Amino acid sequence: MIITNLGEYKGDTWEIELDGKRKIYVNASIVNGSGLRQGQAVSPGTLSEIMGEDALRKAKKRALYLIGERDMCRGELLKKLTKTYGSEVAEQATEHVCELGYINDEEYAPKLAEYLIKRKRWGVRRVRYEMIMRGLDRELVENTLADIDEDKLDEELITLIQKRYINKIADCDDRRRTIAALARRGYDFGSIKRCIEAVLEDNEDDFDDYNEDEDL
Repeated sequence: MIITNLGEYKGDTWEIELDGKRKIYVNASIVNGSGLRQGQAVSPGTLSEIMGEDALRKAKKRALYLIGERDMCRGELLKKLTKTYGSEVAEQATEHVCELGYINDEEYAPKLAEYLIKRKRWGVRRVRYEMIMRGLDRELVENTLADIDEDKLDEELITLIQKRYINKIADCDDRRRTIAALARRGYDFGSIKRCIEAVLEDNEDDFDDYNEDEDL
């Protein structure tokens, strides 16, 4: 293939025309680094390398933009980049960002767990699922959740019950629906039972007709 035309296109992007027909667009730094010139013959292999280098440059730029928007783990960034750039380029770009120190799963995991528990008001089961789906290593997730004090989890659940379900735990049917709703948020039955009982006890004057053995 012969480069029949080579020149600036838009901004720092250059247009390379091949055999008077095919056109590709790459960054100026790639053109300069490759020493390309008009009239030069290029092999398919060389062309593939040029396009691959440009794709990696774009992937690195995109990776830095994504982690600038919000924190994320290695697996999540890799998944996002793979959709656009393919697995090989995405892996290289993700590794580049990790080497720069912008991603650290060991530091990110506890922050994510705290956010999901305190802000989303999710139970451990749903938190575990979300963390793994985001791409965190399962062992890291389990170790992170194991470090969270059960009393702290109960405090969050009690706060949730008091804010959203305080008027739905005295009646038998409403309480049953509340238990189901909390289970969908990822709380286990034992925690739900324990925390509902704690809220009822704290508000026993308002729930005189409550039978603590019923439906719990």
